[in-house]
Amino acid sequence: MAAFQDTRQHTEQKVMVHLLSEIERNPSFTQRGLASELGIALGLMNQYLKRCVNKGWVRVSQISPRRITYFLTPDGFREKSHMVKDYLARSMAFFRDARSQCEEAFKLCHIQGWHYIGLVGEGDLADIAKLVALGTGIQVEITNNTADLKKYDAILITDVANPQRTYEIIKNKVDYHQLLTLRLLHISKVIP
Repeated sequence: MAAFQDTRQHTEQKVMVHLLSEIERNPSFTQRGLASELGIALGLMNQYLKRCVNKGWVRVSQISPRRITYFLTPDGFREKSHMVKDYLARSMAFFRDARSQCEEAFKLCHIQGWHYIGLVGEGDLADIAKLVALGTGIQVEITNNTADLKKYDAILITDVANPQRTYEIIKNKVDYHQLLTLRLLHISKVIP
């Protein structure tokens, strides 16, 4: 539950940083456009914006009945600065943990004589795994085809959004010892 809460807070902080940055950059932005850009519902964007106004970070000015502009207050600038600092610190901590755990996984692969590793899951973690693999003699490839997993020496789950679900989908398609997981994903592996 704590991992979910951290992820939720991190996501909310990311949205808030983006929102405050957009207000600073473009006071006449549309809530619909920003919600679409961030991939969240318009109603949720409206809630975030109301929260910023209620906390005194944003001031609203109605130019016409259909046009509103938003301005960051001095408190809003300060809060945005703190959020950016926290967001970057969390991102760097994630990168360090992911790099270290990928290095451990690839050392295990070397010991086992595995050189062709399938990555299941796209995104930041897969990108970090690809970077770590460079110069190790390990070849990695992102695969979305769970029917074709046997061609790899081992599989590393790099799905950050739904790691446990991904594990459940592929656990019977790969030998238990060849299905690698990283601690930072908090996957519960069932021992056969």
